[in-house]
Amino acid sequence: MGIIKWIRRARNADDHDCAQIVYELFSSFCTLLSSKRLMSSNQKYLRQAIVVFPALLFIVSLTQKAFSYQYHQVEVTDSLLLLLMGATAWIGGGLFESFVWLANPIAFIAFIRFLRESSTEIKIEPVLQVAVPKGKANSWRLSLLAAAIAWSFSLWKEVLAAESGSMGKILSLEPGYWLWVSSFTLLTIGTNYYHFLFRTRVTA
Repeated sequence: MGIIKWIRRARNADDHDCAQIVYELFSSFCTLLSSKRLMSSNQKYLRQAIVVFPALLFIVSLTQKAFSYQYHQVEVTDSLLLLLMGATAWIGGGLFESFVWLANPIAFIAFIRFLRESSTEIKIEPVLQVAVPKGKANSWRLSLLAAAIAWSFSLWKEVLAAESGSMGKILSLEPGYWLWVSSFTLLTIGTNYYHFLFRTRVTA
């Protein structure tokens, strides 16, 4: 019910409402991670919470507007369109725009890496019949990189507005952007918390 409430609020949110929504999302997620019920259960449920919450936020962000800018007139961009077309922005001279778009595949790789790192399944090497090591945990680094790239866009003043290289002044960051960057930030918090928690338990 909480997610549905945030979706409805985000559709007609102004800047103040966006800040309030993001604050509530962070508070709810941190409360969830620190809940005694989750802490006392096995790591499977903590893993699910870290995976599901950011994924839902990312999906919701794609239904919202990302930002508005002034070119010949005020333009408002769709988050889904940016996700689909952002990779090709460099063709029209939007090298930095494509760089920001890279936060998406980096976060996706971090997501997959976390699923593998946090898996309780033990794989056996077929020939030697020994456990295959999972390797060094890197999901927290990748998620941190994705979040840093995503947040960097909030410092931009202009964005590529036409293939001719013309720039448009950014007027506002819309709910889609804040939900998008929040999903990566929550993934970063979750992966760091997970690895710290269970590394501490192992070495204690």
